[in-house]
Amino acid sequence: MGPEELRICYGPDTYMGENLVSLLTAVLDSKWSDERIKRDLHPAHDQASIRALRDNTDVYPSGNCVVHHMFGQSVVDTVMNDYSDAYVTAHLEVPGEMFQIALKKSLVDDGVVGSTSNILNFIERKVKEASEKGEKKRLKFILGTEAGMVTSIVRSVQEILDSSSSKGVEAEIIFPVSSEAVMGVEKDGSESSTSSLEVVPGVAGGEGCSTAGGCATCPFMKMNDLDAVQDIVDMIGRSSGDGNSTLQLQLNKHLPPNKLGGKKIDGRDAIDLGTEPIVYMREFMQSKKMSDSLVERIEKMAL
Repeated sequence: MGPEELRICYGPDTYMGENLVSLLTAVLDSKWSDERIKRDLHPAHDQASIRALRDNTDVYPSGNCVVHHMFGQSVVDTVMNDYSDAYVTAHLEVPGEMFQIALKKSLVDDGVVGSTSNILNFIERKVKEASEKGEKKRLKFILGTEAGMVTSIVRSVQEILDSSSSKGVEAEIIFPVSSEAVMGVEKDGSESSTSSLEVVPGVAGGEGCSTAGGCATCPFMKMNDLDAVQDIVDMIGRSSGDGNSTLQLQLNKHLPPNKLGGKKIDGRDAIDLGTEPIVYMREFMQSKKMSDSLVERIEKMAL
């Protein structure tokens, strides 16, 4: 089975799917050679396979991340007007306008689109290039990503700068969000909309805000905080007077809904079937190729 015979129904995130299609289109419109595609994208692809993948990808229209809406048109306008000299990086999940800026800049090596590791590798390379030239330079990097990634990226950039041979290179990390994601703070720590001190991106809780959700952080990714984990550990560590029945009831309250329990889909347990894509994705992230068993299953289904 070749790419022209494979149809991809992309459902995880609408922005990511649309941006992947845009990325493939940009590669084709920029007339990348087969050699460059193999070098910079993937050694198993060429113009024909990229075109087939682009044309055979159907993106589901209703799967947007609640956080990445923060990168709206006002943010895009500010980036274009006030930071034209900056390198622009973007995760694949950010809305199309922000992604298009990073994508356009990536074609001339002034930006990058991709994963956090892609962004860090790009920043590290730019810092090293400036260091090798012996320049005293302030590099600007715009991060188009979820707030929870900012601290780890900034720390990594600090390590890159500390290990750099040139102390004249500085890196300014810019995290653009819409005005709704900014909350003023008084000196006593209380929230204020008129304070001269603005905290980005958090409200009262700083970066990451709270488990109830924040202005530029994903509420679902932050539900499992350390306090909740500690509560479960303490609960397991306690003994109950009537055996373990009371303790088991308490723990059951913390389990996710079990609507699929006992249900079968084509003879297979529905819960096992639901976790299968995650297992395949983990294998893909580790080996950089699709699982042989997954490829075999798809080819059998196509017969």
